[in-house]
Amino acid sequence: MDLFANVGNTQKSMDYSQIKQDDTLNARKLENTAETQKDKQDEEIKKRQKELTKEELQDLTQKLNKEMAPLNPDIKFSYNDKVNELVVNVVDKNTDKVIRKIPSDEALKIMEKMRELVGALFDDKG
Repeated sequence: MDLFANVGNTQKSMDYSQIKQDDTLNARKLENTAETQKDKQDEEIKKRQKELTKEELQDLTQKLNKEMAPLNPDIKFSYNDKVNELVVNVVDKNTDKVIRKIPSDEALKIMEKMRELVGALFDDKG
């Protein structure tokens, strides 16, 4: 009889260990799901902040130009949508010709091409 009692105890301990493993797996699945949902929420928040930043920068450039106008400066601000960057133009007051652009046109073109390349490299369809 002792032999059968030990078999029953062994079976019970095996059942408990399986339940523990299942619980651990379920807990890990829940953690992974929660992390995935948090990552998605974080991405959405960053996307919204980026959109707000773009609009805010456009508004800021307009405000800067309006505020600087009475001083008759030789600096004008603009916003480049293609690369999402603020651009500063140094202008000759007499001829209204751009003397210097920060960042330069070449740098803006390079930034634009780099964004295209990064987009092509990490394209989900590709």
